[in-house]
Amino acid sequence: MEKKSSAKAKPSFEKALEELEKIAERLEDGSLGLEESIAEFERGTRLARYCREKLDEAERRIEILQKGENGSVEKRAVRVKQDTGEIDDDEDMQGSLL
Repeated sequence: MEKKSSAKAKPSFEKALEELEKIAERLEDGSLGLEESIAEFERGTRLARYCREKLDEAERRIEILQKGENGSVEKRAVRVKQDTGEIDDDEDMQGSLL
């Protein structure tokens, strides 16, 4: 007999952010009733917290990867392409991560 997990799998950061944006749109359009609005707000709050945790985790991982030989974090500015959100100077960054 196969056991089903009672905990839902966590969505990816991108899926959580997409759902958060949809919730914000539904709340802003004013078509939901009070109880639905409260439920959506609660879900949005949980998703926002989850996204913040994922961003904090990513930042910590990047800091670990950028640690210098003496253990200090070498912070550098990163240029990001406005149209795609990709790192503009990725060759430079990739070299420092390897």
